[in-house]
Amino acid sequence: MSRRVRDPHDEGDHSAKRRQVMSNNGTVDNDHYPSNRSSSSSSYPYPAGGSRTRSLRVGRWQEYQGHCPAYKQPIELHSYSIDEKRHVWFDNRELKEYHEPRIDSRTPNLSSGYDKFVQRDESIPEHLDTLLDALTDCRNTKSVDTKADIVTWRGIMTKLLCTPYSRDPWELRATRYNDTIYIEEQPTEEKRSQEAQKSERQSLMGYWGYSFESLCTQTDPKELDANTNVQYCVVVKTKLGNNAIVMGAEVDCIQGKKPTDRDPLRQYVELKTSRRIETDRHLFSFEKYKLIKFWAQSFLVGVPRVICGFRDDDGNLDHVESLKTMEIPRRVRGKPNMWDASVCLNFANECLEWIKSVVTLNDPCTTYAIVYKAPFREITVECCGEQNTFLTQRYIEGSTQHEIGGERAQRPRPK
Repeated sequence: MSRRVRDPHDEGDHSAKRRQVMSNNGTVDNDHYPSNRSSSSSSYPYPAGGSRTRSLRVGRWQEYQGHCPAYKQPIELHSYSIDEKRHVWFDNRELKEYHEPRIDSRTPNLSSGYDKFVQRDESIPEHLDTLLDALTDCRNTKSVDTKADIVTWRGIMTKLLCTPYSRDPWELRATRYNDTIYIEEQPTEEKRSQEAQKSERQSLMGYWGYSFESLCTQTDPKELDANTNVQYCVVVKTKLGNNAIVMGAEVDCIQGKKPTDRDPLRQYVELKTSRRIETDRHLFSFEKYKLIKFWAQSFLVGVPRVICGFRDDDGNLDHVESLKTMEIPRRVRGKPNMWDASVCLNFANECLEWIKSVVTLNDPCTTYAIVYKAPFREITVECCGEQNTFLTQRYIEGSTQHEIGGERAQRPRPK
């Protein structure tokens, strides 16, 4: 007999015997989560011989249903800005305030300013450089605990949460240093091919999202512009099950001024765009494929609100909808062929536990490749030795710099 699977964030189901609730400190509490699904690997050192590859089977999403591990309310450890020259500053100079967009005849089309669009050169790898510098600055200037099992970007954690429902390949690199595992993303062949073949129309539609951000962060926008070199980022700490996680994430804007007497995460706003919903098919696609990412991205770093601008096929803004992050899973609960937040959290927790068991060599120069690709039945990890070292030498030495890049971690030189 099948059993009904609840949204782990729904506090209204009083009939559940082991009801999960959001406690005062924001932790999703429960007294049990699945731990009996086995992986094909156990802990292993850097291999002297034999296979360098281990794998984790990825089952059907139904295998990850049930009570999920606690996820603690994230706290902001630090924040930093990146200016138009890609220089890093440990302050809030690039934090923008949210202004509800006015939609009338004077509202610019989202294509406005496209001819002036300045896009960051993503062919230049930046690894975890800014996140590592922020952690170093945090340790040097603040009295906060930055120790974690995992250090990575929010986008990578989003990929893990969405994997049970995804057939998009991804590739990561991992390094264990001082018993913390650092994880960065590597572009897949599929992604490089898609970027190379992107049409002008696809590029324009991609710009609409940045244009909407400009519209929502200007007091009187007459012409929209966007420069993706400019970013405001936060460093947050949380815990999924037994995994302490530090994540870096870009934040679009804030509601009001940034408070100094309390955690500012509750005032941040995530901005999104989507096609105007006109048919049942449009609604299904929005709820199945977009809402899962909207929820995961904001939930992971404790952003409570997603503002979505709905537009037509010509880039005209139709209306704006405010979505509460914690209510998004309820919107799809019980609908056929949808997603379940419990599945996402259970899978991500299992995957992190497995990664900790196979990325074992404590060495800032050694990397492991973590790959999920067709036919999407397993995740593999391969120890690559000292290929693609990505931790910076200055992070090892405890220093920072304004410029992104620099020397990678090196072996100690003989005296």
